[in-house]
Amino acid sequence: MEVPGIVSEVREFLAGLRGEWPDLFAPARRPAPARPAQLPPEGGHEAHFHARATLFAVQLGVTFGKVRVKGQKTLWGSCAPSGDLNFNWRLTLAPPEVLDYVVIHELAHRLEMNHSRRFWAHVEKLCPRFKEHRRWLRKNSELLFSAEPT
Repeated sequence: MEVPGIVSEVREFLAGLRGEWPDLFAPARRPAPARPAQLPPEGGHEAHFHARATLFAVQLGVTFGKVRVKGQKTLWGSCAPSGDLNFNWRLTLAPPEVLDYVVIHELAHRLEMNHSRRFWAHVEKLCPRFKEHRRWLRKNSELLFSAEPT
């Protein structure tokens, strides 16, 4: 699902960043995930997020419940004590590594239901550049939250 204008604005913004700060877009120091994150066909967001959660859950050694994709106005994701995961569909407009960071973040709550140092160590284990991805979300959240589904 593409939102006319927004996707091209985000791509243009990222192209500018790549030119100004190429080291921000350097390859990660760890091997790429087994399956690259790609946008699913329209209506396939739950399956896409479920696939990413399954991949990273195995690596973290955790399980999870249902996966739901919603249009929250302020959250990128959440993890219920039951293990159910919720994600914002607007993450599909972000770079794949940012979407993966949010999935990893929520799965890490299966190990630590807080944001302690131990929690962040779990996130960093699978996503060493998580701080860059958090910054990207903060800088681009207004643009992404303004997107409407088509």
